[in-house]
Amino acid sequence: MDTTVLGAFLEYSPNPTWLADSDGRCVYANQELREITALSEAQLGDLNWLELVAEEDRQMSSTLWQEARIHHQPYRARFFFRARDSARRSAVDAVGTGHIAPDGSEVWLFTAIVSIPSRNALPPVEANLQITLNSLPAQAWYARASGALSFVNGATADYLGLPSDHPLRFAADFEAPWNAHLVFLHPEDRPTSSRNWAEQIQTGRPRNDQFRVLGADGKYRWFLTRAEPLKDSDGKVKYWVGVNIDIDDKKRAREALDAARERIGRATQSAAIAELSASLSDRIVQPLAAVVANTRAALNWLSSDNLNISQANAALKGVVRDGMSVGNIVHEMRQFFDRRPNPRAIDLNTLIEQVISLQALDVRDKGVAVDCELKPDLPVAFADAAQIQQVLFNLLEDACEATCRFEEPKKLTLRTDFTDDHVSLEVENNGGCVTSVEHMLEAVVADESRGTVVTLAISRSIIAAQGGALEAIRREGGGTCVRIELPRFNSPQAAVPRSVRIS
Repeated sequence: MDTTVLGAFLEYSPNPTWLADSDGRCVYANQELREITALSEAQLGDLNWLELVAEEDRQMSSTLWQEARIHHQPYRARFFFRARDSARRSAVDAVGTGHIAPDGSEVWLFTAIVSIPSRNALPPVEANLQITLNSLPAQAWYARASGALSFVNGATADYLGLPSDHPLRFAADFEAPWNAHLVFLHPEDRPTSSRNWAEQIQTGRPRNDQFRVLGADGKYRWFLTRAEPLKDSDGKVKYWVGVNIDIDDKKRAREALDAARERIGRATQSAAIAELSASLSDRIVQPLAAVVANTRAALNWLSSDNLNISQANAALKGVVRDGMSVGNIVHEMRQFFDRRPNPRAIDLNTLIEQVISLQALDVRDKGVAVDCELKPDLPVAFADAAQIQQVLFNLLEDACEATCRFEEPKKLTLRTDFTDDHVSLEVENNGGCVTSVEHMLEAVVADESRGTVVTLAISRSIIAAQGGALEAIRREGGGTCVRIELPRFNSPQAAVPRSVRIS
């Protein structure tokens, strides 16, 4: 590229035009640019072209140019020039293209077009933000500080099926409520998303969320969205910039995997019960049959026709022997299932946080909000950490399932407290019970959607074996509260089993 010949064509262009090398140094500036900046050609030759950009727009312009160079794309940006005359200070839309000179060096040709003043003209920061987001292949958007969705990039607009002149494609000047975007979401996801978005706007902190978005084809797909605050120099939020990642295929694959895992779990449980039943049957049937045979023999030897006391006595001894054999089998089975707890000092708050962390994905997928009210000065409890953790898993899973059966909002509250002798946990849901409260502590209950299920009986046994108590309470207005009490470490009640009551 011959800059001398090219300069002859560009010198009298009405638009500011300049050439820069790969380092950004101005190698040529036309007359219009020299007049705007009030700098001579020699002075311009000693400057980086970015020094001609107003200070407030310089960093954004530099970033966009570096990205254009890296990706071999045209440079586009809107900014203000440093002008000697404030009356001539106006925004320009600049376009730059990279070229290779005959000597192999990199040269960039820039042309700036003065933007036409308009009531709806965007400030340079917002215009450059739109340019950046439109260059992304992923779905991206930004909202005002109030939370009102203002702009969606081309990928998002195409997915939503927005017409080419839709205001969201250009951030048109219109007033929208902070939750106007909910119209694009699945009705079941709107309450949770609205609550999360309101909380994020209030706190000013970044956050992830998941919801289903309606596409142009009339189908909903799952997206993971991440919104970050863009702040000014004073630390105030000016925009919320977000990106949407399509996780629909992954989500549905996970749901299918979970369903398959559940089916396998039920089948394995059924097989285990069947195998255990067969084993018990094989071991018990034989001595029971012997008891029956010996009893009949004793009756026969004691009859008046065949009276034989010695034979009857031998048969009755056989009954005693076989009966004791059955008793030993039952005792062995009870010992097998009787896993003694190994109590020690545990931090109940830490166990709860660990369980919530492990269950976070499943809870979020179900759209359930978990509110933790954990006492910061909670004393340590005296219990078996592994068994209590299993109880917490069961309680959280049952509470989520109960909550999901009822209308929004889906919410769980976990609350810890303590007395002089005990540490307590309440798991409260605003839905209903998986079973009725009267049946929650029975060993096995038939449930419409899940078939025969084990309820809180196992949890009750675990808690009671460690000197604690468990109760299920109906909440006024709907929902259930399951309360657990565990003895405090070094408490006199430690490891003393307590009864379970149902309110």
